[in-house]
Amino acid sequence: MARVASSVAKAAGIDDKAICDPLHANCGDTGAAHALLLLAATLEKAKPGDKILVVGFGQGADALLFEVTPEIAKRPKSLGVAGHLARRKEETSYGRYLAFNDLIELERGMRSETDKGTPLSAMWRNRETVTSFTGGKCSKCGTLQFPKTDICVNPNCNAIGTQEPHWLRRHGRPQIKSYTADRLTYSPDPPSCYGMIEFEEGGRVMIDFTDIDGDALKVGQPMQMMFRIKDIDTARGFRRYYWKAAPARRAKA
Repeated sequence: MARVASSVAKAAGIDDKAICDPLHANCGDTGAAHALLLLAATLEKAKPGDKILVVGFGQGADALLFEVTPEIAKRPKSLGVAGHLARRKEETSYGRYLAFNDLIELERGMRSETDKGTPLSAMWRNRETVTSFTGGKCSKCGTLQFPKTDICVNPNCNAIGTQEPHWLRRHGRPQIKSYTADRLTYSPDPPSCYGMIEFEEGGRVMIDFTDIDGDALKVGQPMQMMFRIKDIDTARGFRRYYWKAAPARRAKA
């Protein structure tokens, strides 16, 4: 694909220096989303006055021309494409590649046979908890908790109806308080790692871990929240997304 894109750009008279890195070496081809991924990566380095041409082609073609304005300076700081790629955990196991892409038949065991169903109505009712990781903060005693409930979890408070929505991700990096590397339950990427994390300013939650090996887990390890696939409902073709805790890594230079 990288050669095809370069050939098309050359045929259109576009200089090689004006073509962005296609990210095939350390990201791969993300399919229909790839053009927008490259746009996001380019905007991270763009300056006011730059002109950006986004072209997607395959079964048809689309071309969008943008000009960067001074508003780019107000872009909120985030990991972005470069930051996420810098902290990535490379997968070197060919067996896992085959398993993740359904290229071999897996023996999943009895613990994977339960049909969890896909309760879309429940997901909609709890969308703030699921998608934005919103917990609660007691307006009476200030206790943070997840998930938000009608009763404060502080045993010295237990106030009713005092919970205000609170986005826990604003409260710094959580740390591992306890952990398990479970090799009995089914996981497409064994062992299944999960445990209790606690945020810097309060609030605890049991959650799955990702981007970490079982033998690397330890109490007190700094983590960060990542929005990932929870599991896949193969019977209905539905992906469930939720938050997972990953090791807090510094971006590589």
